[in-house]
Parts: sequence; C-alpha cells; structure tokens
Amino acid sequence: MMLFKLFKKDSGHFQERGDRLFAENRFAEARHEYEEALNRLKEGATDAAEQKSYLQQQLRAAGNELAKLNLVEAEHAMHLGDPQKAKEHVDLALGQADDETIRGNARQLLSRMVQKEPQPPSITMKNHSCSGCGSTHDQLPQDVEAPIDFLSLNDRFELLIHPLPGDLPDRYRQLGEEFAYAYTAVHDGRIAEGLEIFHKLSVQGESDILNYELALITFQEGRFKECESLLRRALSLNPQNALCLLTLVQLVIETGRVPEAVPILEGMIADGHLPDQASLMLADVLLALGQSDAALDRCLQALGYPSAARAAAERAIPILESMGRGGDAQALAKRYLKGCC
Repeated sequence: MMLFKLFKKDSGHFQERGDRLFAENRFAEARHEYEEALNRLKEGATDAAEQKSYLQQQLRAAGNELAKLNLVEAEHAMHLGDPQKAKEHVDLALGQADDETIRGNARQLLSRMVQKEPQPPSITMKNHSCSGCGSTHDQLPQDVEAPIDFLSLNDRFELLIHPLPGDLPDRYRQLGEEFAYAYTAVHDGRIAEGLEIFHKLSVQGESDILNYELALITFQEGRFKECESLLRRALSLNPQNALCLLTLVQLVIETGRVPEAVPILEGMIADGHLPDQASLMLADVLLALGQSDAALDRCLQALGYPSAARAAAERAIPILESMGRGGDAQALAKRYLKGCC
C-alpha cells in the first residue's frame, strides 16, 4: 500500500507533463495531460483553486493553438480545392478556440467557403468526397507549399486522421508512432520513405489499415492488380472497413468495370457503411450505365441523409428535367437548393 501511494500519479504529475508537451508545441497531447490533471485535482488540497485556474487557462491556450493549426490546415485544403476538408478543419477550430479573434478568423474563412458553389463529388478515384480516402495521399501541386512544417509529428498526424470515419482515427493511433511517421511522410509526398516503413510494419503484423494504405500507393503508381489484391486482402481481415470498400468501388470504375461497382455499393448501403457517400456514388454509377430511373430512385433515397441531401438534389434535378418533370425539379430546388434551379 505504501509503495502504491508513493508511486501514484497525482494531479501535479500530469500538469508537469502537460507543461513539457505544451513547450514542445505538442498541443493535442498537452491538452490530454491537463484534462487528466484537472480530473485528479483534489478540491480541498492546498492551492487547489489556483492550480485549477492554471489548468483551465492552459486548456484554453492549448485549444487556441490547436484551433490556429486547424485554420492553417483549412487554408491549405482550400488551396488544394477540397472545401469539404477545409470546412471540417474550420468546424474543429470553432470547437477548440476560446479566443474571440481566432473564432472570428474561423467564421470569416467559413463565410468565404459558403460563398463558393460546391462541386458534386465524382465517381472517380481522385475526386470523391469521402474525407480520408484516396485523396489523402494526393501529392501537392508544385506551386503550393504546405505551411505546416512547424507542427509536431503527433499534432500533424492528429489533424490528418481526424476526418476519418467511424473508429478509424482510434485504430490509426493504435498502430504507433512509426506508423504515424510513415503516414505523414506519404501525405507530404515522401512516398518511398513511407512505403518502406509500411512494408516493414506489415511484416511485423498484417492489418487491414496497412493493406489499405499500401493499396492507395499502388493505385497512384498505376499497379491496379496489386492495388485490388491489397484491398481484397484488407477486406478479408476486416469486412467493416468502409474506406476499403469505397476505394474498391473507385478502382473497378477506374479500370472500366463499372457494373461491378453496383453490388459493392448496394452492400455498403445495406450494411450502413458510409451509406450517404455510397448512395451518391451508386446514383452516379447507375446514371453512367444509362439507368436513369434507378439513378433517380437512389438520388431520392439519398435525400434522407442530411449530409448528402444537397448533392442528391443536384443530381436528381437534371434527371427530372430530362424526363420532362420540370415541376418536380423546381420543387426539389426550392427545398434543397434555396430556390436555385
């Protein structure tokens, strides 16, 4: 019992760790330590009120720093033509920031984004709207320089994986620091460096995530058969990985096997794997196959997903107009596009 008390980690221990991490610009980790310190703080202890005030102040400061980093990422995403990812980072910044100046900057950036007409997601590998999927590793144009080199590895990694769906952010974290380094390296265009580490980690222990990340690289290099093999291996390890399913859809489309995408997307919708994205992609696929009625049905069903309603209406309206159903098209525009048609 005495040894337990001697080595028990108290509030001060976590506060010291938080201060060290904050000084190293590792703000996400610092915030976690400050929260732990606050939870372990004994209200009746000497200087408890002063320590509580300090911890709350540091939590606000860490949140403000993370918000500024998210605004940098949002601007970067805007430069790359990815307004959805930009909005995700702005929303994060608004949730993290306590400083009104930072919040004002976030609202201004959000206003600029709202003024731009959103582009419907494509069914191709490059431009689909699922954050965290194939576009994660697109290399930057040569005239765009990412202004985020000053971030720590952990904060950079956290910003990159946050938009991933479901439990994937937690699962990516569990793969460790070496994986995080490789992931950020690939994202920054250092493909060979990241690829070497991914292969090394795969030898140590196979996972659906590693196979998926390797599949994205092989796709970009034009090795489509290897890409498909990796995706199917990943799905054999974890059939619930929605990103693998969505990327497999994009692969069969890219390689001219469009009809094969239909059962995959129908399965995703039935099983609840990114059903909003899958519904939009299925509508696009059916339309490409000349099945206008079926495509329209999928668009109308997708209206039930708030995240996909506007994009579904944008797809449905021209189909309705081509069928001579102008009144229905106008009704959709009035409800989902604020009257624009």
